[in-house]
Amino acid sequence: MVPELYGFLIGVLTGLIPGIHPNTFTSLMLGSSAILAGYFSMHEMAVMIFVSSIVYSVVNIIPAVFIGVPDEDTSIAVLPAHRMVIDGEGFKAISISAISSFLSCLLSIPIFYAIIFLKRQIIELMNLTTLVLLLVSLYLISLEREDFGGSLALWKKRFYAFLIFLASGVLGYFSIAFNTESGISMLFPLLSGLFGFPTLIVGMTSEKIGEQMVIYDFPSFKSLVRGVLSGFLVSLFPGISSGVATAISISRDDDEKAYITAVSSANTSNALLNFAVFASTGRVRSGVVQAYMHLTSGRIPGYLPLVALSASFSAMVAVFFLSIPAVKILSKIAPSRISIFVLVFLLTSIFITTGFTGLAIFSLASLIGLSTLYLRIRRIHCMGSIILPALLY
Repeated sequence: MVPELYGFLIGVLTGLIPGIHPNTFTSLMLGSSAILAGYFSMHEMAVMIFVSSIVYSVVNIIPAVFIGVPDEDTSIAVLPAHRMVIDGEGFKAISISAISSFLSCLLSIPIFYAIIFLKRQIIELMNLTTLVLLLVSLYLISLEREDFGGSLALWKKRFYAFLIFLASGVLGYFSIAFNTESGISMLFPLLSGLFGFPTLIVGMTSEKIGEQMVIYDFPSFKSLVRGVLSGFLVSLFPGISSGVATAISISRDDDEKAYITAVSSANTSNALLNFAVFASTGRVRSGVVQAYMHLTSGRIPGYLPLVALSASFSAMVAVFFLSIPAVKILSKIAPSRISIFVLVFLLTSIFITTGFTGLAIFSLASLIGLSTLYLRIRRIHCMGSIILPALLY
C-alpha cells in the first residue's frame, strides 16, 4: 500500500482513541525507523507522518462530541458539542466540524506560501511571543462578565478567573516538567481532568439524550475565516492552543455552531501551517514537524499543501462514514451510563499510560475543572495550563 494510505489509517486511529496523538506514533516510527526502512523510504515515512497529522486534526472531533473527552485542540469545543448532542444534533456538530476542517485546509494554502515568502516579517512577529501570551492571558480574564451585582461583583468574578488560570497553570507547569524528564505525556490526564471530567459530571445529571438526527449543516464563512486566522496565530506562538485562539476570535453572541467551526478549522489550519513556519523560519512548533524534519533533512516540498487538501477531504468522508452508526447507538443509551462508562475508560487509560502520577494529576485537574462550574466562570481559563508553562520555560 502507498504511504499516504498508511498515514490516513494512523490518523483515523489516533483521532478516535482518546489520549493517543500522532506524536505517539511519530515517536514509535522514529524509534523503529531501522526496521521500517526495509519497507519504506525516509521520504515515504515522512509523508505518512504528515498525512496522519492532517487526518487526526479532522477526526479528533468525534470523541470530543460523542464522549466528551478532549485533547489540547478540542478542549474548548467539548461543552458546545455536548449541548448539541443533548438536543439531538450530535451528527450536525460532526458535519460542521468535518466540513470546516476541509475548507480551512483549502483557505490555508495561500497563507502557507505567504508565510514562506514573508520570512523576515514572520520572524519579527514570533519574537513577540512573550508579550502576546501576556496580552492573551489578560484578555481571557477580561472576558468574564457579571450581569448583576455591579462592578464589585464583576472584579470578583475576574479574580476567580485569575485564580483558576493560575492554579491550572501551576499544575500544567509541573505536569509538563514531568513529561520533559520522563518522556511520558501528562497532557492526557491534565486536559481530561480540566475539561473532560466536568462535562462528564454534567452528563450524569442530564436528561435522556434525544434521538440523534442525521442532518448535515455547513459552517458560516465568517467563523471559518476566524478559525483559519486562529490556526495561523497558533502556528506562530507556542502556548496559544487552538482553543485559546478560538476563544479570542469568538464573540459573546456566537452560538455552538460558531465555536465548533472555529475550533475545527483552527486545528486543521494549524496542522498545515506549522510546516510553513518551519520552512520559513526553521522553528519547530510540533512533534510531527520535528519528526518530519529528522526524516527529510528539513526539506519542505512545495506540493505539501495539496497532499494536505487530499488528506483532509478523505478524513471528512471517513468522519461522515463513522459517525452515522455512532449517533444511532448514542440515541439508545442514557447519558448517565455513557458518562460512567467514559469515566471508567478514562481512569483505566490514564493509569495504563501514566500510572499513579497521571491519576494524581487527573484528580487535581478535576478539582480545578469542577471549580469553574461552582464559581460560574468560563472553563477557557483552564488553558492557563498551557499558557503559563510557555511563559515560564
